[in-house]
Amino acid sequence: ARVTMVVRLWLVIVGGMSGAMGTRFGVKGAKGLIRRVPTATRVEAETTQRKMWDFPRFVKTVATFTPMPMPLRVLLGNAPSSQVPINLKPKQIIWSAIDNPHGVQWGTLDDVVMGGASESRFETVGQYGIFSGDIDEANNGGFVGARTLPLDKPFDASDCKGIYLKVKGDGKRYKCVIRDSNDFNGITWTSEFDTDDTQISPSSPWQVINLPFSSFKPTRFAQTLDYNALDSSKLWALQLVLSKFAYDGDLNPNFKAGPM
Repeated sequence: ARVTMVVRLWLVIVGGMSGAMGTRFGVKGAKGLIRRVPTATRVEAETTQRKMWDFPRFVKTVATFTPMPMPLRVLLGNAPSSQVPINLKPKQIIWSAIDNPHGVQWGTLDDVVMGGASESRFETVGQYGIFSGDIDEANNGGFVGARTLPLDKPFDASDCKGIYLKVKGDGKRYKCVIRDSNDFNGITWTSEFDTDDTQISPSSPWQVINLPFSSFKPTRFAQTLDYNALDSSKLWALQLVLSKFAYDGDLNPNFKAGPM
């Protein structure tokens, strides 16, 4: 399963390792851009800076990532013919800028959903998906994300062992997030990965990030949960996040607010 995007990191997300870590698992060839970050250890005090909350952008974000009720889709004539999951095999492409067999689309989901002021953008340029923007710690925020728009049917990756990313990075730590339900604010499964600080160019080498499903932690609002195992037979969304927050009050050691 391949995802191509750029975020100050040329990124390739492969969604299906067939065996041990290191074997490609369903996302190959995704390119993207990620960035860099400094140091922090733990949340000790809230950010006091306040900015006006962009309520219209909040409403638009929630509407974008909330699946339309099926009865309404039937009335509008755009209901899927079947909700049987899309079976993924190892090394199979999920999405890339030049190969999108399942019609997957992306949007941005930033800390505006929690009152924050960060703002990111996602666009496809040539063979890359470009994820860029500004991270703002005002209103106790500090994260941006690119997430797949609601799918008609989930991906079944039960034949796979994990996801791999192929990136050209900038030394920052990112999160890869997957969802096994289509709830807008449901449980998320999160795995962190570090990128090499490289000169991003067409000729620079790729970094391969292997993320077995066993590395994904059940989380909600950056807090880990005691929860059931990930259901890899129902993958409803894939998300990339650059965040000030790690897990359970810890901070991303490679975070810096400002332009991505």
